[in-house]
Amino acid sequence: MHRPSHQNAAIEIRDVTVGYTEGKPVLSGLSASFKGRSLVWVQGGNGAGKSTLVELCSGYLPPWQGTVQINGMDAGTPEARSTRRICRTQPALYPDMTVRDHIVLASRCARADMEAGLIRAVRLGLEPWLDHAAKTLSTGNTRKLWYVMCTLGDFDCVVLDEPFNGIDQESVEKVAEEICQWGGERLVLLISHTLPPGLTVTDDFHLHP
Repeated sequence: MHRPSHQNAAIEIRDVTVGYTEGKPVLSGLSASFKGRSLVWVQGGNGAGKSTLVELCSGYLPPWQGTVQINGMDAGTPEARSTRRICRTQPALYPDMTVRDHIVLASRCARADMEAGLIRAVRLGLEPWLDHAAKTLSTGNTRKLWYVMCTLGDFDCVVLDEPFNGIDQESVEKVAEEICQWGGERLVLLISHTLPPGLTVTDDFHLHP
């Protein structure tokens, strides 16, 4: 269901303890509440659990204790996943598929307008590479394709893990423009060591190891 205002966007984390190895939690007793239309800058040093927070919000890392909800739904449910987007820091592409085919596939999965995705890709400088295989892309172009794929269609919440890493300054500015626009319309959690000039956050959230 389309929600133009995205006013009910929410990520709720309650008393969460989670990790990857039994007996060695990465996050212990974490509680956090992010609601409404806002751009939240998530900060923390190495090992603080920023990537673990991303995976909690994705619903693919179940907490050992506590709950994670997206818009009032368990983060691991298909219903919750359809209302949020996750852009991890490490791209995962099919080496022999073209840039265009990646966008077509991701658009179908997100039930999004393919042309809108292609327009965004072109805006980020990918037009000369649309019919090239992903394995031929530079690191920067790979990351730009991944960012577009992960943020297609209509969504209430988006979590972005270091979206500016490895891309050229002109594209950094264009991505920052998109993120600013999203922050005025929906809920954005942004993990980034530094902020580009002109990117103003609504709030910040600190994770401590």
